[in-house]
Amino acid sequence: MHASSFENMALCQSRFVTPAMRGLDHILVADIGGADVNGGYRPLFEDPRYRYQTVDLEDAEGVDVVLDDPYVLPYDDHSVDIVLSGQMLEHCEFFWQAFVEMMRVLKRNGLLILIAPSAGPIHQYPVDCYRYYPDGYRALAKYAGCQLLHLDHDERGPWRDLVGVFAWQPLWFNPEPAMIPAPQSSYDLAASPTGTEEEESISGAMRYLDTLAHMHQALEPALYLEIGVRHGRSLALANGPAVGVDPSPEVQVGLPDSTTIVETTSDGFFAEAGHETFTERLDLAFIDGMHLFEYALRDFMNIERRAHPATLVVVDDVLPCHPAQAERDRRTRVWTGDIWKFTEMLRAARPDLILVMLDTAPTGLLLIAGLDPDNRALWDQYNPLVRQWSGHHEPPAHVITRSSAISPDAPQVEDLLQALRHVRDAGLPAPAAQRVLREAVEARPE
Repeated sequence: MHASSFENMALCQSRFVTPAMRGLDHILVADIGGADVNGGYRPLFEDPRYRYQTVDLEDAEGVDVVLDDPYVLPYDDHSVDIVLSGQMLEHCEFFWQAFVEMMRVLKRNGLLILIAPSAGPIHQYPVDCYRYYPDGYRALAKYAGCQLLHLDHDERGPWRDLVGVFAWQPLWFNPEPAMIPAPQSSYDLAASPTGTEEEESISGAMRYLDTLAHMHQALEPALYLEIGVRHGRSLALANGPAVGVDPSPEVQVGLPDSTTIVETTSDGFFAEAGHETFTERLDLAFIDGMHLFEYALRDFMNIERRAHPATLVVVDDVLPCHPAQAERDRRTRVWTGDIWKFTEMLRAARPDLILVMLDTAPTGLLLIAGLDPDNRALWDQYNPLVRQWSGHHEPPAHVITRSSAISPDAPQVEDLLQALRHVRDAGLPAPAAQRVLREAVEARPE
């Protein structure tokens, strides 16, 4: 199970399964080929309404039903509410037979969610036979006489999953905003945990809101995008068109008429936002959403796709003042989560980017410049990167001590902002822009 597969299933679960199954108390879910290999989809269906059964060829971890025949499922016709299958179809020699059998057991008002790779290396388990493209899913629906309700071709490598939602009848419900749930214990704004005095320490040469305000004044962005609105204090700094994204905003300040709040998750926003959202040039973006590095990674990837070489991205919570603040499971009031990993990962995976750490209060800012919308490094390596950086990692000393950060009023910061204006006005392409921006940052000693 790779990260993007789980995330794609989560998006389908929230967008399609939830509204389709509304009002039902007993929902049978059959996960075909779902043995727990580096995880599974079961956590997405923990609601007691779901009776989750994993079906596979061998008695392995997480398997509930062992098949005698890979093309015969032990269910009556039209008896299963939800059929899932992820990362199985490429290992199935006669995949068309398996698909027809999954549709046979699916209820007339049920859903089949299918995820299979369109790329990636050979991985025999015990065989690896196929890769799938959009026309392949269309052909399967045509072959079985069913409906293809949803089709998505994920660009994230190395697998570039093809995601399909199938049913016997045309769409009979209204899809809901897509979202990827965070681990339950990781982020609860309503909770008020308290650590020791040392664990709750903060530092910084300047408040982060004052730093953001200066960036707005210096860049005068044609469009400002903010991920994570909460009380709206940072969003209120925008003087022009602005879009704030938050599933549960609690705005406590006045916002100008040029500001729009979209009440959804950032994953849902980028999955469903139309091109009309970005008719203006995206000059400045602020990422202050989920305090987990993979969410910040996805937000940056999606923003860069909609950016230009003069776009500046600012990321909050990159400098925890104590290791306790950097834990994925929150236990302190001052809490950054493991966003610090995002900076370290970018340094290794994207050496073309210009990264500047700012010593702001309370938990630091990261400036990212030199964006290249055509760069595929993060997209192609998304799953290996998430696997590499998942789990527990202690933040290095230079993060805790802020030895790699500079003051927000350091000359390099002003030089970078002025260089961004020059790149924007001159319309420089990414390689030339990166040279100009890097020279601006490196021209002065820290």
